Amino acid sequence: MRIIRFAFLIGLCITAMSHAATDPECLKHLGGAFSGVECFNGLSNDLRQENKILAKKVDATIPPGNKNRELLNAYKRDQIASRKYCELTRESLTDWKPEQHLTNPRYHDSDVVYYECVYDLLKLENQFLKNLLKNITQE
Repeated sequence: MRIIRFAFLIGLCITAMSHAATDPECLKHLGGAFSGVECFNGLSNDLRQENKILAKKVDATIPPGNKNRELLNAYKRDQIASRKYCELTRESLTDWKPEQHLTNPRYHDSDVVYYECVYDLLKLENQFLKNLLKNITQE
């Protein structure tokens, strides 16, 4: 019985760690392609989740049948679509040619600028959604 409890606690700890947010302090310690990609990608994943929550909160305030609901949905679709343009940052570092990736190293500088671009777009989206919520709650 003790072994089952121990195994359960280990499983619970692993699950909790896998869903842990990325520490924004990683931005102060970028020291290579691997750490850069891991930092920007982790922070981006955290922002994606927060932005989904914020968008749902904004959506909940829009009355049924109001044209702004479709406008908000179009904004969300456009934000997702805009991330494809981050490929330009990656390709610009490789003379506009797709880079041949080797298994070692795992990431390259061109990958870092791509993930940084995605992170920057998500930060802007986050600020926009927070401003919408702030506008809604003002009296």
